[in-house]
Amino acid sequence: MFYDESFGSQLLFAVRCKALSVNRPTWRWNEGNIRLCLQCNRGVEETVEHLVLECSKYEHERESRMDVVHEQCGENKWNARCVEEDSGMRYLVGLDEECNMTVVDAIKYFLVHAWNKRQ
Repeated sequence: MFYDESFGSQLLFAVRCKALSVNRPTWRWNEGNIRLCLQCNRGVEETVEHLVLECSKYEHERESRMDVVHEQCGENKWNARCVEEDSGMRYLVGLDEECNMTVVDAIKYFLVHAWNKRQ
């Protein structure tokens, strides 16, 4: 079950709806009107995709969970998904029909740990 009333489920829901409070969609209301990621300071807009797939601040958390994704999906298949328009995000958050609960649970784990590190 995707939603089990846990914090990870709440974060997953926000990611799936593109409503996670990162700087890109909330820049109008944040202090300084900043769209850029302040976690890695690479000069890129902070989007949900950046947080989940790219931000260097969460590299350790991401690597530990991406092992699960590679195991479940297969590394070659995952690499093919990474070049798709959504960079594999639909698969990671359970919006792709081939996704399974093991992957979704791994992403929920990542989201909780990344979000706690961010605070």
